[in-house]
Amino acid sequence: MGDSTPDSTPRKDRRLYAKFDIGMDEHTKIMFLSDAAFRALFESTLYSRRQLTDGFLDERVVLKKWGAEVAAELSSNDTNKPSWRRVEGGWHIHDFAEHQTTTQDIEKKREAGRRGGLAKAKQEPSKTEAPAKHVLDECSSKSLAKTETETETETETSLFAVPDAESEGTRERPLPKSWAPTASHIERAKAQGIDVISAAEDFRLHAATHGRTAVSWNAAFTTWLKRAKPTTQTKPAANSPWSKDFYK
Repeated sequence: MGDSTPDSTPRKDRRLYAKFDIGMDEHTKIMFLSDAAFRALFESTLYSRRQLTDGFLDERVVLKKWGAEVAAELSSNDTNKPSWRRVEGGWHIHDFAEHQTTTQDIEKKREAGRRGGLAKAKQEPSKTEAPAKHVLDECSSKSLAKTETETETETETSLFAVPDAESEGTRERPLPKSWAPTASHIERAKAQGIDVISAAEDFRLHAATHGRTAVSWNAAFTTWLKRAKPTTQTKPAANSPWSKDFYK
C-alpha cells in the first residue's frame, strides 16, 4: 500500500517546454537538412526558450555550438522563409514568437498573477495588518529576495544586486538578450581557469529560471565569476572565430 492519500495534490510541473508541429520533419525545407542542421534547429529553439532570447541566437554561441556550415545551411534552406535569418550580431529563428513562449508572454502572465494576488488579498483581510499593505510588502519589486524555493540562500540572490559604474540608472531589469561577457570578464575568467562561455550560459540559465532582475548585469556576472570554480579550458583551432575573440 502506498502512503499517498486520495486528496493529495500533485506538484505543478515547472519545467519549460517548446512547441513543434508534428509534421515539421516532413516539410520540404526541413526533410532535406543534414543531420547536424536538423539537430541544431531543435537545439537552438530549446536554447532560446531556456535563455529567453525570443529566437535571437548570438553569433558567438552559434559558431561555438553548431558551427558556420550549419548556420549557412539553416539560413538558406528556403528562399523566402529560411529556418534561421541573419540579423545584426547573430541569427534569428524564423517565426519564433508565433510558436514559442516569449519574454513578453511571461511578463504578461506574471503581471496577471500579481494583479490577481492583490485582488485576492483585498478580499481576505489579515488579522494583524491591512490586506493591501501585506501584499504590497510581499510583491513590491522584491525580485532579488528569496524566490519560490525556500532552500535558496541569501548568498545566491545577492549575486544580482550589485550595481557598478557601467549601469544606466537605478532600475532593475531582466537580463537583456543581447548581453554578453565583457573583455574584462573574459580576462578574469581566463586568469581563473574558467570557461567563460559555459559560465555565461549557466549565468543566463540561472537568471532566466529564477526570474532575476538586476541594476548592473555586468557587475552581477563579475560576482558570479568570483564564485565560480576553475574548469579545464580547451583552446580552439587557430581558424576558429573564438580563438581571436576569447583567447588573445
